[in-house]
Amino acid sequence: MKQILIISIFILFAGFVLCAGCSSYAPPELNIIPAIQQVNVSPETNTITYEVTLDIENVGGNNAYGVEVMALVSTPKDLPEYRFIHENIPVGTVEKRSTITVKRPLSLQMTPDNFQKLSSGERQAEVEAKVIKVSSNIMG
Repeated sequence: MKQILIISIFILFAGFVLCAGCSSYAPPELNIIPAIQQVNVSPETNTITYEVTLDIENVGGNNAYGVEVMALVSTPKDLPEYRFIHENIPVGTVEKRSTITVKRPLSLQMTPDNFQKLSSGERQAEVEAKVIKVSSNIMG
């Protein structure tokens, strides 16, 4: 009888130790790789339209639900008259260990001097992206 009690206590203790890691649910780990390509130039309005490509990679062990990212395209920050445009982009579900690519056109209006530098290729626009919403729970 004493042996059964000791074995039962041991099994319960081992079960608690094994399940201790199960109680925490790690959030998804998302990496975003942004890129831009100039697709249209409008000298009349000093506007350049870029196609923004975002590769959203989930390197974690859990799915990411309700993912939303912000993409921002700007003139180089060191130029006078810094200008930017941004858009919040709903992505949806990014399964663990997978990558989703989203593309959006963004049109950046700027001063004539900055337009000349960027449209000629003398300078390049900058692109940034960050996750603004994500859940590890399908219920949001």
